[in-house]
Amino acid sequence: MVKTKEEEITKDTLRWRFDVNTFRLLGRELITDRITAVFELVKNCYDANSTKVNVEFQYVSQKNLEGKIIISDNGIGMSFDDIRDKWMVVGTNNKRTTLFSDTPFNRKFVGEKGIGRFAVDKLGERLLIRTKQIGSNKWLNVNINWDEYETKADISKSKNQLSLFTEVDNTYYWENASPEEHGTQIIISKVSETWDEKDLNWLSRELGKLVSPFYKINPPFDIFINSSDFEGYQNKHVKAEPTRFYSHHAEIGFNIENNTQESLKFDTQTGKLSIEQIDIKSFGPITLKMFYFNESAKRQYGKIYKNDDTRIDGIKIYRDGMITTPFAESTASISKRRDILGIDKRRWQGTFDKVGTREIIGVLDIKQNKNSKIIDATNRQDFLDNQEYRDLKDFIIHQLDVWGQLKMFERESKRSDVEKKLQKAGKEVKNFSTALAIIESDLIKEKPEFKGVFDNINTQIDELNTVISESISEQKKFQTEVTRKENIYLSLMSLQDYASNISHAIRTSLGKIKRMAEFFKLNFPNPKHDVFFKQYANLIYDEMATLLKVTDFMLSYASSEIDFEDFSVKELIEELLMSTYKQTFNAEKITAMVEIKDDFIINANRKFFEDIFQNLVANSIKSLQDVDNKTIKCSGYLDDNNFTLYFSDNGKGVNSGDEKWIFGLYNTRTAEQGGAGIGLYIVEKRIEALRGTVELIDNELKPTGATFKIKLPFNKS
Repeated sequence: MVKTKEEEITKDTLRWRFDVNTFRLLGRELITDRITAVFELVKNCYDANSTKVNVEFQYVSQKNLEGKIIISDNGIGMSFDDIRDKWMVVGTNNKRTTLFSDTPFNRKFVGEKGIGRFAVDKLGERLLIRTKQIGSNKWLNVNINWDEYETKADISKSKNQLSLFTEVDNTYYWENASPEEHGTQIIISKVSETWDEKDLNWLSRELGKLVSPFYKINPPFDIFINSSDFEGYQNKHVKAEPTRFYSHHAEIGFNIENNTQESLKFDTQTGKLSIEQIDIKSFGPITLKMFYFNESAKRQYGKIYKNDDTRIDGIKIYRDGMITTPFAESTASISKRRDILGIDKRRWQGTFDKVGTREIIGVLDIKQNKNSKIIDATNRQDFLDNQEYRDLKDFIIHQLDVWGQLKMFERESKRSDVEKKLQKAGKEVKNFSTALAIIESDLIKEKPEFKGVFDNINTQIDELNTVISESISEQKKFQTEVTRKENIYLSLMSLQDYASNISHAIRTSLGKIKRMAEFFKLNFPNPKHDVFFKQYANLIYDEMATLLKVTDFMLSYASSEIDFEDFSVKELIEELLMSTYKQTFNAEKITAMVEIKDDFIINANRKFFEDIFQNLVANSIKSLQDVDNKTIKCSGYLDDNNFTLYFSDNGKGVNSGDEKWIFGLYNTRTAEQGGAGIGLYIVEKRIEALRGTVELIDNELKPTGATFKIKLPFNKS
């Protein structure tokens, strides 16, 4: 029977094929540095139940044909079938179906994705694999020449022909051996780059982080580095560096039976860290050991490790005792390091009392069977972005925020202690001067020749008094300067959101002005259009007046002063919501309402006070997207002790459990809408500077939305 055309089409099939350039995509272009490449190959030794790995560098200090990198292990080795059906199958799943190696090792496989073997391409152009299992009487030798793949790719490109990755032949041969021998050798020749002693030092240190320092491997897994080029690398044993000189240490764990996770907490009264019990989070139970370095500890650390600020390097995540892939990528330059957990993004070099990666060492341990949703991304740059990973990052940031509270407490305590000591020293000098005057009066009567001595002492006392007074004054000036700079930073961050929101409105206004101006240009003078000329002239004037207000508002941030002035809170809010933001609200179709019953004159920096409401507005605009009948409302009243304000919108609202979290720096749920997690942080800091409070309460505009309650006391002292 003859098949119809439709039947033929439905029965035909297509298969994926891989261009010869695939090796490059999976090798040198996916693995970004050579340290990571060595990491990947050593991890394979771990999976092979090795107890000893030797990483050897031969003649690599200069570019020459004799250079080799040899990675040898005493693991279980591979059979011919293993090479053909596993090692040479891209993305093989054998380590995903069988999760642990054979007893007595029972190691959790770490090379699960089946592409780590392409790390060889990052190190050199030619590869010889020598492998043997115990009991076999031959070594299997497999040649893989990446330069031949490269040549084939170039020829295909020049001839515009298709060459497939799977069509390149790789030769193999056998070599006699004794049955007791076992293991694998990866011999890389035609080495891509030279290695110097500094490179090997860096490799040694990074390999020392491969296994968690708190995870005991039994049977052991020892790594050695050898080099014919450098005397210091003759069978050098790689060991994890001990964490020393830290000022504070804390550990948190979990209790599966009670479904509780430990979390750090800071006591503002005692200045001590404590542990509280919370429910286990979506990402599963974790343990976290943290070592914090205050300024004194960092100085001590710096004396020991001179000109090396890379050793204090933040929190790293280990899975079943082995470092996770995103933290394996290495660079000696701090400026080029990826901020995987977003720790440094939230900290501008200490300006906001946040703890960064150069102040803490942390080891966070997860397990495959308890934290299965924390998944290394294939590109090695990060973890798979899902809710569990986002929750884990939030949890880590919360722990660091607690350390930040400790940092701020210690800094303020130290500043206060210095000030008290200076004041005490000043009083003691004055008391000494008074006592000396009495002695001088009595003694000079009997022995006038001592007058010159006392004159010199009194001169020195006066100079000491002056120095102490100037020191107290300079310390107060320094603190004022720190406050001024922090306020400027906050204002600039605040202006960023304002500029983003207002830019659309400015473009709209300029568009209107341009169209009306074009009408004038094309038609003026013409008596029949006089009505339009008058109407358009008024509209252009109104639009220009609005633009001037907007630009004046932005230019006011150029002032670096923090002068205080008296102003009406009611008038300021009405001006902002009903005038400054008029264009933005019109463009966004937002109705603004101001219902402030009483007036309140406050003495503060006007610009910093405006920061509060422009950030609340910016927050509301993002929340009101995709909402009908958009409304922003501000109401307020006076009571006996406070001026209370309510700022509300009928937007999407705030997730349950985020009521306090939203005030943290860089904490945002609206990143896709341009949210940076800055606005509410500024709001809280500005209000705290006025000795006030802000909190999220039940929303006023039902059924959805958010309401912030702000309390400003009459007396700031």
